Parts: sequence; C-alpha cells; structure tokens
Amino acid sequence: MVNFRRKPKKIWDKPFSEKVAKRVKKIPTGELTGWADQALFEINRCFSGYQRTGEDVYVEEALTGAEALHAVVTELYNRTVV
Repeated sequence: MVNFRRKPKKIWDKPFSEKVAKRVKKIPTGELTGWADQALFEINRCFSGYQRTGEDVYVEEALTGAEALHAVVTELYNRTVV
C-alpha cells in the first residue's frame, strides 16, 4: 500500500528569513566571526546615518543587518556549542 499523504511542511519560526539562514549555512566556520563583525559595523553605520538625517531607510537597513547578525551568531552557536 502506497501512502500519498504529504508530510506537513515545517514551520519557519526564526526571526530571520530562511533565505538568510541558507546563505549563512554556506559560510565556513572560520569566517563567521568576520561576517558578524561586518554586520555590527553596518548596523552602527545605519544608526549614525539615521541620527544625522532621520530617514527611515537607515532603520530598515539596520533591521536587515540585525537579522543577518542574528543568523550568523545562531549558526556559529549551533556549530560550536551544540
């Protein structure tokens, strides 16, 4: 007897996109800290720009950088601690 039922799709419940997670998974472990440092630099730059101009685009870019940072740190944690 063949079972044609589909497996339920796994729900993505992380605060960053699945696309970002897939990209970060391809980064070698030794380079993850560099990526985290770069994300922190970009977030800081966005906040400086927002303080100077008050434009919302800087906050949106900071949010994107924060999502990337979260994905990188989560991946680093999963590779080293778990």
